[in-house]
Amino acid sequence: MSLYWLAPLASLATLLGGWGVVRFLQGRAQFMRLLSGVAAGYLLSLTLVRIIPECLEAKGGETNALWVLGGYLLVHVMEHGITLHFHYGEETHTDGSPLSGVMALVGLSLHSLMDGVAIAAALATHSNLGPLVVMGILFHRIPEGGTIASIFLVRGFGNRGALMAAGTLALAALAGSAGQALLQLPMGPVLGLTAGLTLYVASSDLLPEVQKVSGLRGTVALLSGVVIFLISARLLPHHH
Repeated sequence: MSLYWLAPLASLATLLGGWGVVRFLQGRAQFMRLLSGVAAGYLLSLTLVRIIPECLEAKGGETNALWVLGGYLLVHVMEHGITLHFHYGEETHTDGSPLSGVMALVGLSLHSLMDGVAIAAALATHSNLGPLVVMGILFHRIPEGGTIASIFLVRGFGNRGALMAAGTLALAALAGSAGQALLQLPMGPVLGLTAGLTLYVASSDLLPEVQKVSGLRGTVALLSGVVIFLISARLLPHHH
């Protein structure tokens, strides 16, 4: 499947999330939380069932597991080391400065760059991992676009600033895809970083959001993501 249209498609999901917050979802955090639950279920399944096994089978073998750990820690540093206050979902803290919004954009731009690298690397494998990873990134980039738009709105940048921030994340993902396609970084380490990234996003960013939903709806959303992954993995052709 072609990188030339799948990478832009995944990037546009960020703009969709940002646009949704600006136009419709301000003050409606419940919907974004349920969407985060679907994304969490899908990403957890994808990471544990497909990305990590493929990473360990790549050149480097079990050493690539260190890259999984490194990817996990790297995302934590990008989201919580660069940005001192950060969480997925609707931003409700109004006491932050515009600089904190810019720093959140920097951290998420680096994250988006890694997303782009992950798309290009997964599409280069001779299996159905590519489209499965693209679907996972589509799922979580919608909440991510909504998150940065929400942060920029609360920090006083207005609707245009919020959409420009989401657009910046989309461009960063495209740059990551182009860079990986050009540089052809080793598959094992890149898949390891991808596994660490998706595992962190699912367990530390998305899952806590859906856990704020009362009743069974959060659990249903999470399990829906798992079912979507299982059906997708079954239907897409898988060739080593």
